[in-house]
Amino acid sequence: MKHSLFLLLMVILLSACSASQGMPTSTVPVPTAEVLAMATEPQIAVAPTLTMTVPAPTATFTPIPMDAADWKNWSVVPTLRPEMLNVYANGQALGRDVHVVSVVGDCESSSDWFLKEFSKGTRYYDLGPYADLQATIDHFNASLGYMSYAALRGATASTVLSPLWADSKACAPNETPLACEYRLHNPAFAFIALGTNDIHKIDQFEPKMREIINYTLEQGIVPILVTKADNLEGDDQINATIARMAAEYQLPVWNFWAAVQPLPGHGLQEDGAHLTFGSNFFNNPENLKGAWAMRNLTALQILEAMRTAVQE
Repeated sequence: MKHSLFLLLMVILLSACSASQGMPTSTVPVPTAEVLAMATEPQIAVAPTLTMTVPAPTATFTPIPMDAADWKNWSVVPTLRPEMLNVYANGQALGRDVHVVSVVGDCESSSDWFLKEFSKGTRYYDLGPYADLQATIDHFNASLGYMSYAALRGATASTVLSPLWADSKACAPNETPLACEYRLHNPAFAFIALGTNDIHKIDQFEPKMREIINYTLEQGIVPILVTKADNLEGDDQINATIARMAAEYQLPVWNFWAAVQPLPGHGLQEDGAHLTFGSNFFNNPENLKGAWAMRNLTALQILEAMRTAVQE
């Protein structure tokens, strides 16, 4: 009986990611440079208690406090704060691979459309005016093509912590998808992009996200939280929760919600959940009216910010 209920739950969750990705049809201006520009986001001076000994941070800037209530005005691309430079340094002491970024998420992270084409060569993309991002593509090249063991269709914050969802052929017995991914791919950074499927058990989202964040920090991996484009819950509660946890833990936030606001339909198909399509040929501005192109472009900009921050 329990097995049947689990299969039914999987079917329900997977259905949230089953729609096809259509091309946008309306016409609006291409997102402004201000939307995509890197800027220091607002922050607050509250950090988690980490049980690790790490070198002092090397950052020379004075962070501005984060105001979680103002998350809609946060920049798309954050800076890496001193607390996270400490986590990164600890990860280096543990042997984390500076060339690897893991992805923890649902269908928007597991899709082959997310970053994977950048690992195949310039036949599959054109950076156009963003040619300076090639150095970041080269730096993270191998991991951009990885199949993440923690990026699962229909995933929630709970399922990436459940061994029932782990790949039985790759993961150890009783190992969670999250632990499996970090063990096998050994990342220095991790995108954590969850929330769309959590609306069905929204009360579990924050406690499970805290488990994910704490485990990631303990492993010496810098977590990059991602706001979601949709508002299926109706009151932006999940993005507000993501912002509040980011402020508490001093985490970098990829504010994807802000990136898609200037797009046709705010980057969403008619169902209000799935992203509109746009190819990775950024030399054509029309492609950047699609949320998938914007997702990949801003993801690369996030990785560029992380890469340069730890090299300074």
